[in-house]
Amino acid sequence: MDVSITAVISEIFSGLLHFWETSFLVAFIKFFLFIYCSVLFINIVLLFSHRDVAGDLRMTLFQRKRPLASRNKLIKRWEAILDRLEHGSESQYKAALIEADAFADEVLQSMSFSGANMKERLEGMKSHHLETKPELEAAHALRNRIINDPSMTLTREEAEENLERYKLFFREIELFS
Repeated sequence: MDVSITAVISEIFSGLLHFWETSFLVAFIKFFLFIYCSVLFINIVLLFSHRDVAGDLRMTLFQRKRPLASRNKLIKRWEAILDRLEHGSESQYKAALIEADAFADEVLQSMSFSGANMKERLEGMKSHHLETKPELEAAHALRNRIINDPSMTLTREEAEENLERYKLFFREIELFS
């Protein structure tokens, strides 16, 4: 009597398949697992909705908290800074850069970067805290030149370029989209 191994395996497999399809016990286990998975999924959704997961993720990634101010108020402040460019005078361009720097400094303070002024805050931060640190340093350096040299000239293009640096910083911290 020759017994084929493939025939035995095929018979065992077909028996298990028949049991899987027709057994009340397997149907009950499937139903129980479906209910269990549904409850777990609902619990996960509720936990995420009641906890600031995005804020925790930002804190983990950047090791700093992000500003907790009214987004609309901050956007209006930024738009007021940009409105200064429309006046067409060099003094307004300089004022826009000075205000943008002060705005960025306030945001850095609210993110708990230590230092007496913006220069110290920028020097104290590590490169992984902000990707836009070099842009912010360059824009701050121009602001310092404006403050220290009243005879410095500033074109609209230079002002726009440096305001774009501040905007990159604000985008990185998700103030603007």
